[in-house]
Amino acid sequence: MTLVDAHCHLANLGVQMPLETLLDEAGKHGIKRWLSSALTRSELSRYAEFAFPGMMYSAGVHPNFDECDLAIEDIARLCEEKRIWAVGEIGLDRNGPEIETQKSLLIKQLELAVEHGLPVVLHIVGHQQAAYEILKRYPLRYLVHGYAGSLEGYRLLARLDSFFTISERILKPDKTKLLQEMVADRRYLAETDMTPITFYRGRKILCCACWKWQKRLWYYAGFRKTSLAGFKMNLFRL
Repeated sequence: MTLVDAHCHLANLGVQMPLETLLDEAGKHGIKRWLSSALTRSELSRYAEFAFPGMMYSAGVHPNFDECDLAIEDIARLCEEKRIWAVGEIGLDRNGPEIETQKSLLIKQLELAVEHGLPVVLHIVGHQQAAYEILKRYPLRYLVHGYAGSLEGYRLLARLDSFFTISERILKPDKTKLLQEMVADRRYLAETDMTPITFYRGRKILCCACWKWQKRLWYYAGFRKTSLAGFKMNLFRL
């Protein structure tokens, strides 16, 4: 069985630690596929230099990330050159610019995904109803990155052809019902995002941190009566 990290930023991690060591160690734990993300042109340059089997990356104009310097033209070119597996992270963010500007940017990128037959990686923070009203017009497959919003918002987005990545951000007492419903629906994948920075300092690496929060996730989701090994198999299967 191959395990998948469904959302990460390997270009950034490569600046902080040797990726060869990172991916070799992760492979020993069964994690051999990586769905990475690009939000800047410098990241695109790094991905062009990578040659790691099992790694694919997406790219998009983020709704609320100041360092994102990608433009619609960049995403269109990447789509045409077939360099990305998905468009994203794109979406709506309650902390971002004026909402109509965000909606326009989201729609332009959804149209690119439709034109090129690509999935979409979503960043949705607040505005779940507004996002759903737009997304339902585009029959695409969606990966909702790191969702930890309201239960009602989850149920809306789950009406789409969607999956949800979960990380340590959802391991809070007020998110227990959301996590349990997401897992019961079997619409979940696991992400690390920037987990090694969150959990470890120095030379500790991604797969160690990843395994630590898997155990926390298993506990908080209320699956303590099932085996941790069985839960882990479902967590990363793609």
